[in-house]
Formats: sequence, structure tokens, C-alpha cells
Amino acid sequence: MIREIREKISELNNKILSIPSFIEIEKLKLFYDQQWYIVNYDLKSLAIMVSRANKQDEIDFFINAMLGDYEGLKLLRDVAEKTREPIPEAVSYTHYLSWLANYANTGEQVLALVINFPIWAEKCKKLAENFKGRYDIKFLEFFANAKLNEKEAEDIIKRYEGNYLNIARMIQYYEYLFWNAIVKY
Repeated sequence: MIREIREKISELNNKILSIPSFIEIEKLKLFYDQQWYIVNYDLKSLAIMVSRANKQDEIDFFINAMLGDYEGLKLLRDVAEKTREPIPEAVSYTHYLSWLANYANTGEQVLALVINFPIWAEKCKKLAENFKGRYDIKFLEFFANAKLNEKEAEDIIKRYEGNYLNIARMIQYYEYLFWNAIVKY
């Protein structure tokens, strides 16, 4: 199912990947400040997902995602200046993740994460390449090299009925808004 949904939203994913990468240090600082806001709230949403999970593999999946975000948050402590206000378009992703945590079923939550993560990782990889040797990129490298267990995700998703294509489009549209906002501001 994951592969089929990725094919159906490939145009949107390609739009995200084609948003120009930036090279200005000030943009990277803005990126880190927006991520500070986002990751703090993503952790809370992932904790809600853990609390709503029913089976051990679901709990494991969300705990692993939560531990990854927590590691990212620890890396942000050193680089986020925490001086810039959240940009609504940039942080809308985390608000949608909160909605998913509270109202979507476990299959839809897992699908959103597993659809979004490879595109996020690819964008982080490109940024890490742009800033290597110029600024701290530990956060970017961490996410560029992180993985979610897609076999486990597929097994979980299959247990649930859901509006999977809509969930995938929505999470990726919020990802698109994030990258556009960073470039725009």
C-alpha cells in the first residue's frame, strides 16, 4: 500500500523536492528555529500516538519515531537560537500531526509518518551538503541518515481502514508549505 500511495502523490513529492535549497546561513538559522518549535510539538503528538496504540509493534513504531525526534531535539538545543517567531505556514505540519494524533486511527498515523519521512530525509540531506563545513549540520545529518521500518509500518497499516490517500496528500502538502515558507521568509 505504501508504494501505491507514493506513486499517487509522486507529483506533490516531486514539487517538495524541487523547491530550491538555500545556502544562506540566516535561512538555516530560521530553519532551525522553526524546527525547534515543530519538534517540541511533534514529540507531544507522538506520545499521544503511543498512548492510543493497541499492539506492541505499534507502540514500538511510535516509540522509535519519538526517540528519533527526541534525539533531533537534543541536537537542536545547540543550534536553534529560539529567537524567531513561528511562521504559520512553516509550522502547520506539526499542528496537522497533532490532529492525526488525536483523531486519526493508528494506521493513518503510521502511514502519514512513513510517507513523509523519506522526503524530509532527502531535503535534510541536501541541506547538509549545502552547509557542510560552514555551519553545524548534526541535526540535518541525523535525519538524512535516519530510517523508519517500512515493513513494520505496512503490517500496521493493513490492520486498519482509513482515508489513506487523503492523509498522505495532507501531510505532504503541509511539508510543502514548510519548505516554501523557509525559502520565502
